[in-house]
Amino acid sequence: MTNKAESATIGSCIIVGGGLAGIQVARGLQKLKGKGGKGGITVTVVDRQNYLDWSLASPRSVVAPDDVQKFGYVMPLTSVCEFVGADFVQGAVDKIGPKSVTLEDGTTLEADCVVVAIGGQYASGAIWKPTPDQTTMEERIAAFRALNKKIADAKSIVVAGAGPTGVEVAGEIKAAFPDTTVTMVGTLLPSSPEALQTRMKGVLEKMGVVVQEGRVDVEAPDADGNVKTRDGVFIKADLVLNAAGFIFAGAKLADETLAKDLTARGQFNCRPTLQLQGCDTVYCCGDVLAVPEGCFADVKGSSHADSTADIVAANIILQLQGKESSPALKEFAWSKTPINKPFMTALGPKIAVGYIGMPHFLENFMARSIKCKDYYMSLKGKGYGKGKTWK
Repeated sequence: MTNKAESATIGSCIIVGGGLAGIQVARGLQKLKGKGGKGGITVTVVDRQNYLDWSLASPRSVVAPDDVQKFGYVMPLTSVCEFVGADFVQGAVDKIGPKSVTLEDGTTLEADCVVVAIGGQYASGAIWKPTPDQTTMEERIAAFRALNKKIADAKSIVVAGAGPTGVEVAGEIKAAFPDTTVTMVGTLLPSSPEALQTRMKGVLEKMGVVVQEGRVDVEAPDADGNVKTRDGVFIKADLVLNAAGFIFAGAKLADETLAKDLTARGQFNCRPTLQLQGCDTVYCCGDVLAVPEGCFADVKGSSHADSTADIVAANIILQLQGKESSPALKEFAWSKTPINKPFMTALGPKIAVGYIGMPHFLENFMARSIKCKDYYMSLKGKGYGKGKTWK
């Protein structure tokens, strides 16, 4: 099977990955039609899943799995693509080339440009991001329900990792199951200012979460019900939830032409234009984009996805219009310092910590008002077709 640009368009693009970054690229590519250009761009989104996962709400989804469908934390990808003007092909990708994507069933899709927006996964198989076996909405929701039962049955839980995800997982569990002993192990919000770390620790400890420095490498307690940290500290636990250790599948998917731009972690090294260093027709955005040395990405994954995707979409339009010669293409402005503001953390339906640049009581109030209810879905859902192409 071959996907070719229609005569009425100026070209075609395949986006590998139907997550936040991929859909943002598709959205940006359709802006061309509204500006009266020579024609639009044929856009095809490819993903093994049939849904767009609102992964930032995963900490809430495991303690309140009924909220997944209630608020739309998994969105039908066919309907989302319809809303942003893209075609959708569900299938597992085998190889990505300069102008083609080959699926595991042997189908080959061809286009003028390819975007790699595959995101990442947790090495432990933690479900804060979809795992490879969760290809349908039903499987994703069932996984949340299964983990919810384990959490409800546990009397003590260790959360391994104290970054933004680990903090919210610990807070959500303690808020939903106040009698459960929750111990979070890790470096609290690394790269964040000390003032924010201190505030976050204070709020978590007031909730009853034990905040402990260290590192946990095991996936489950030992036979005696203990979890041993690297420093030799033993913690009693019935369950370990890993919220650290991100991995990427670039090495598995890149063909030999693209493989030279891979990092050891499976991310892609790109030029400031977000084209691969060695290929003009392949772009990269979101988590799978390697951060250059001395630079920082926004710790809010959705913001990083949107900002990198916007540059990719703009440059593909320029390239297909024949304006790709330097310096016409736009360059992504990497930050030289950690990006910490604005930052909102939900620690349950009624508790939040905001870091926006306001008095603390006002920051926390805004975080509660904006994030705690539904992890921004009431604000963002319409942008993915909620209420229009899906309910």
